[in-house]
Amino acid sequence: IIDIISGRVAGFEALARWVSPSLGVVSPGEFIPIAEHNGRIAPMTRTLLEKALEAARAWPDDVYLSFNLSPHDMTTQEGTLRILAIVEASGINPARINFEITETAVMHDFKQAKVSAKMLRHLGASVSLDDFGTGFSSLSHVHRLPLSKLKIDGSFVRNINEEPSSYKIVKSVLALCADMGLDTVIEGVETENELKVLR
Repeated sequence: IIDIISGRVAGFEALARWVSPSLGVVSPGEFIPIAEHNGRIAPMTRTLLEKALEAARAWPDDVYLSFNLSPHDMTTQEGTLRILAIVEASGINPARINFEITETAVMHDFKQAKVSAKMLRHLGASVSLDDFGTGFSSLSHVHRLPLSKLKIDGSFVRNINEEPSSYKIVKSVLALCADMGLDTVIEGVETENELKVLR
């Protein structure tokens, strides 16, 4: 995650990868939904978070970790408390951690997701809404959740220099974030032209 003004690395997003001895490389698009379906995602999340926090220990103090939470990680207070315990046991300043939640997590149980997000914020971590702009009621979630960031989906960035509608959407969301005091992460920036337009 690059700071667009300074060009420095602001953070890293932890991404789950699996190389199976028998299956070879297994896409997270395959194993994450299966883990969610069979109830294994919560222990997987906890293991991955411990590994990610261990890696983050070696980073400079001004570089943060961004970590994705599953809808299942947000639906019980007990699950959120386990995540908080892992963060506290790591010794890493919670201010260096950003938890990404999806609109799916929020829609699954909005009341509990809001409680979980408040618990994470109270710890000192930030909370961002991932894939913003691809769901059905994102604006209401931005208004009602204790968020610190929005992550604009990469689908709006591809060919932003050639698509006037994508340009207008991104510009409007950036203005909204500025008005609400929210940081913004824009994913999928891959070309100099895209970066130039975003600047």
